[in-house]
Amino acid sequence: MIEIASLIVINLLIAAFIGMIIGYLIGKNSGSTYKPSKNDDNKEDKVEVKSKTSVNPIFRKNSNVDNKPLILSSPRPSGKDKLIKIKGIDLKVEKDLNKLGIFHFNQIAAWSNRNCDWIEEFLLLPGTAKKNQWIEQAKILESGKETVYSQKIDSEEVNVS
Repeated sequence: MIEIASLIVINLLIAAFIGMIIGYLIGKNSGSTYKPSKNDDNKEDKVEVKSKTSVNPIFRKNSNVDNKPLILSSPRPSGKDKLIKIKGIDLKVEKDLNKLGIFHFNQIAAWSNRNCDWIEEFLLLPGTAKKNQWIEQAKILESGKETVYSQKIDSEEVNVS
C-alpha cells in the first residue's frame, strides 16, 4: 500500500515538473514579457504586459473599468458634437474622447462623478473635468443653449489647438 502511494506521489511530482517546463517554453516563445512595477499612488504591485499584438488601451490603464462611462461605437448619423465647446477640451482631448467612443454632449451630461474620475485618470487629466465643470457645460450645450466659452469658440476668440 505504501509502495503504491509513493509511486503516485513520484508520478505527480514528475508531471508537475514536466508541466512547469512546458509552461516555461510556451511562455518564452509567446513574445510577451512581464515586468513588475510599483504604482506610486497606492503602493501595490501591478503587472505590465508588453506584447506584439494590439491591446485595447482601456485594459492598459489602472482605471476601474466598472466606472467607465457609456460609449458609442460611432457617432450618430447627424454627426458628432464639437466637444471643444466645453472649456478644458482642446483638439487633442476631443480626439482622445472620440477614440474612446464619446462623441456627443448628452454622453458627457450623463456622467456620474465616478465616470468623470475614470475619464480624468484614463486621459491623464487629473481634476480637469471637474474643475472645468464638463458635465454642467455639456448639459447646457445639450439643451441647445450656449455657454460663454462656447460662444467664444464659435466666434473664434479662443484658440483650441
